Amino acid sequence: MNTTSGGPVTRAGDGRAVVGARPSLLHVHRFSRVGDDVFSAGSLYRCRCGVVRTGF
Repeated sequence: MNTTSGGPVTRAGDGRAVVGARPSLLHVHRFSRVGDDVFSAGSLYRCRCGVVRTGF
C-alpha cells in the first residue's frame, strides 16, 4: 500500500487504484489472450474489466 496526499492508495477488485475512499477513474487496460477469433484470422484479447479486442 502506498500513500498520497489524498490518503492510502490500494487496488480495487477490478484493478483500479483507490485513493482514500474514492475509486480512481484511471484504468489501464491489461489485455491477455483468451482464444482465436472465429470470424477473422486474429486472436481475442480480454482485459480484466471485461473489454475484449481482436489482435493480428
